Amino acid sequence: MSEMEMLLEMARVHLNFTQEEMEELKANPRNLEVLQKMPELLSTVFTAEVISASGCVCLHQVGQKINICGDGSLIAGQCPDKVCIYLLQALSMIIFSSQEFLYAGLDPNQMKFKEVGCLDTGLKCGGIGNVIVAVSSKNQNAE
Repeated sequence: MSEMEMLLEMARVHLNFTQEEMEELKANPRNLEVLQKMPELLSTVFTAEVISASGCVCLHQVGQKINICGDGSLIAGQCPDKVCIYLLQALSMIIFSSQEFLYAGLDPNQMKFKEVGCLDTGLKCGGIGNVIVAVSSKNQNAE
């Protein structure tokens, strides 16, 4: 079985796709390119480290880390007990961009703007609290 055939079978099982859905998946060359990047993507962890926190109702503190698997899912046990949904909203955009870097064969750590924050603007700007995180990535297989 070729590497692509193995990746397709893993995708079929993981996504619970029917044969018809698999044919649709395979019909788009972009999907095949993305599948080829899956091993690297799934061995990558994105880390959002809190670099500034003030007045956060979820109690985020400087130094806390939110770890996200390359597929975009939070890694249970590697995040604070409470994670602000408004911070996650901001993180979704930068994680998506980081994934796109990986698909393009680029290092997400080379992104120029890697800091994002929650929607609350903080006391000085009419809000209550504010949290800012810096995002980095690490391939677990590169160790």
